[in-house]
Amino acid sequence: MTEKHRDPLFLANARIVRARVRRDWRHGTEVRCWRRGCPIEPGSRFDVGHLDPDGGHALSNLEPECVRCNRSDGGRRGAALTNARRGARPAPPRTPGPAPTAGLAPW
Repeated sequence: MTEKHRDPLFLANARIVRARVRRDWRHGTEVRCWRRGCPIEPGSRFDVGHLDPDGGHALSNLEPECVRCNRSDGGRRGAALTNARRGARPAPPRTPGPAPTAGLAPW
């Protein structure tokens, strides 16, 4: 969990989203993942996802999301950040190989 997900505003609004999902389940209303539209079955685990990852923790930016969609998207974002950092490093110096011989015999 990132520091972003420990923010008191996020935690408060995520509780509201979770309460809405439980209310919908009690009333028989279908709950769907906002990312792919797959159903989130009553009682199953789910995450609270950000519609816009850089949009903040406002209630209008949070929706229920199935665990698979949320975590795979988070993995892609994390890998992109890691790969971008690795790409910023200079390449190690190359050691020269043996000098080419232009078809000369070794003796």
